[in-house]
Amino acid sequence: MKEPHDSPAPPPVAEPWLDPAPAPATVDSAEEPAYSYQPPMAPAYPPPGPSVATPGGRFRRAGAGLLLLGLLVGGGAMFGALRLSNVASSAVHIQIDNTRVQAGTSNAVAVAKQLTPAVGTIIARTSGTSSASLGSGFVVGHDGGNSFLLTNNHVVSGATDLHVVMPDGSAFTATLVGADSLDDLAVVSVSTTSLPMASFGDSSQLQVGQTVIAIGSPLGNQSTVTAGVLSALHRTISAGGSQGTSSETLQDVLQTDASINPGNSGGPLADVEGRVVGVNVAIAGNATNIGYSIPANLARQVASQLMAHKRVQHPFLGIAYLDSIDAIEAGQGFNGPGVLVRTVSPNTPASQAGFQTGDILVAVGCSSWCTAAHRR
Repeated sequence: MKEPHDSPAPPPVAEPWLDPAPAPATVDSAEEPAYSYQPPMAPAYPPPGPSVATPGGRFRRAGAGLLLLGLLVGGGAMFGALRLSNVASSAVHIQIDNTRVQAGTSNAVAVAKQLTPAVGTIIARTSGTSSASLGSGFVVGHDGGNSFLLTNNHVVSGATDLHVVMPDGSAFTATLVGADSLDDLAVVSVSTTSLPMASFGDSSQLQVGQTVIAIGSPLGNQSTVTAGVLSALHRTISAGGSQGTSSETLQDVLQTDASINPGNSGGPLADVEGRVVGVNVAIAGNATNIGYSIPANLARQVASQLMAHKRVQHPFLGIAYLDSIDAIEAGQGFNGPGVLVRTVSPNTPASQAGFQTGDILVAVGCSSWCTAAHRR
């Protein structure tokens, strides 16, 4: 896991920082601006340095969403942007249940009763327009007379007017506390401590095939519950708005076939015990039943930092790569595990470590004993 750090960001690297590659396919995300997925292309790393979210975003009545496009690798040090409000916050308590997940058991009815009261609809508006973006969010903490809800950054980005409506009909004006654009997460606050809280599970214990339940407001339909399975772990995707907005790369996300649509973005993906194991973020627009969710362990860490008004740290390595399938498609196949290094950007941890185009990287973060054996 990445540790928070307040040191300055590394100096920016001149663009382009994307490795040239065929245009990726598109993906649609949940009920905010729709997002689409594209099959993995030559990955890229995010340019070093913070990038603060600025007004101007994707807003429409249908809701917020994400399109998926590509890949990226992490492993150095870079920092994402924070947009902070004046809402006071110290050590906000986040509920965690680390009991081992009981995979394979369906319990959607009980999960819906337990978790739905903590999941609200977020309405994001911009001044001077009649359009709005709808997304979802769920309560993760209370402090100083406020309740904090976690959602996606793309749900609230650029909004000048935020509102939250809970399942019991209670409506609140919301304040943006902080946003991490690189992980596509944000925290908003409302002036009450009466809202029920969700509990986080341990996403490192997840198993492919186990039952998961998504809750949110697809197309504005509040408190919609869908169920499916965890289809895959450790996906890397690139997502962008359906109206040509800039794309973002999300690493290590979960894949599920639980139905997710525009408006689900920012809502929880839960295990059969009602614990949040992911934050729904995007769907594959050119496929059926392929949705993506940010792992709970990362979401919890980012939420804690945002509620404490701390800077969120983002690692990067500085390479573009192809996995084994993409390498074969590009006529550069290799045997065994790992990824094929396509490009090495200058003045990055990768270039300083001696990476070269054509290397096969099979491990990240190991000590000196594995250096030669794991970069060939």
